Amino acid sequence: MGALIFLGICWYLVSGRDNPNVRKKARGIMGTIPKLIAGFFLLIPATVILTVLAAMVSGLFSSLIGLIPVIAIIAIISKIVKAGKENTKRESNDEYRAIKEQVNSGQGFKLSRSTSKRVRIIRKFNKKFDLNLTDDQIERIMNASYVSYSWEKEIYEMTKDYKVDIEWLKSDTDWLKAYMKAFPVMDIASDFTVQKKIVLDSYYQIFKGVEGKTYYSIDEMIYDVNNKYLVSFDEVTFMIANRFLRENGYNFELPRIGVIRNESEVDRLAKQYDRMSGADSTGMPLQR
Repeated sequence: MGALIFLGICWYLVSGRDNPNVRKKARGIMGTIPKLIAGFFLLIPATVILTVLAAMVSGLFSSLIGLIPVIAIIAIISKIVKAGKENTKRESNDEYRAIKEQVNSGQGFKLSRSTSKRVRIIRKFNKKFDLNLTDDQIERIMNASYVSYSWEKEIYEMTKDYKVDIEWLKSDTDWLKAYMKAFPVMDIASDFTVQKKIVLDSYYQIFKGVEGKTYYSIDEMIYDVNNKYLVSFDEVTFMIANRFLRENGYNFELPRIGVIRNESEVDRLAKQYDRMSGADSTGMPLQR
């Protein structure tokens, strides 16, 4: 390359400079040489700057990679601190303390914070024990469980392994469980106090509409109630409902079990007909 340039210069000095066209081209080339030199000197600092910037970016990237474990540790510590604050808040809540005394010998209960997992727990239990919770009601219970420890406890109790229904019903909130089990159509409220009022009113409306003393047995009364109000009480849920009413000041008479009545079959059928037709003991229709 250098030899070619040298021969070109020699040719120009010997013969090319006398040719006008060659001289014109030579001047153009000579005019660009200073620009090329200036560009070369400008390219050097630009290259240096780009090299420095590349080194800085590479160093920053390497530093970030090195900080990943530190960031992870900070995140874990923050999560632990947050969990500690939540536990402190739970422990100071009167409702939670009362529930804690009733669950696992006072050890409290732990439930996943995941909304999807809580929904799956309720939906699976709803299907397993033939409850009639709708999708909207399941979502409402899930949402309520984040602000109500009582609803959170209800979901927690759905995570246990029950062989029969009565194991699940055995609880301080048996009144609610019996309601969800016996009523095909129910109202679910986020506020647990409101929910208790709903259940109490529902039981009251049923028991005030029947007279226990007119039945020969609990089973007969339950059968009549289920047909009249389209509910599905069994003996356990029926007695839970009756006890819940008594605890709240409503006393409804049940059949006098064990007492033999001196009553003819005709009288018994007549009374049964009266209950079905809405007539009073005289045979006259009841005033509505």
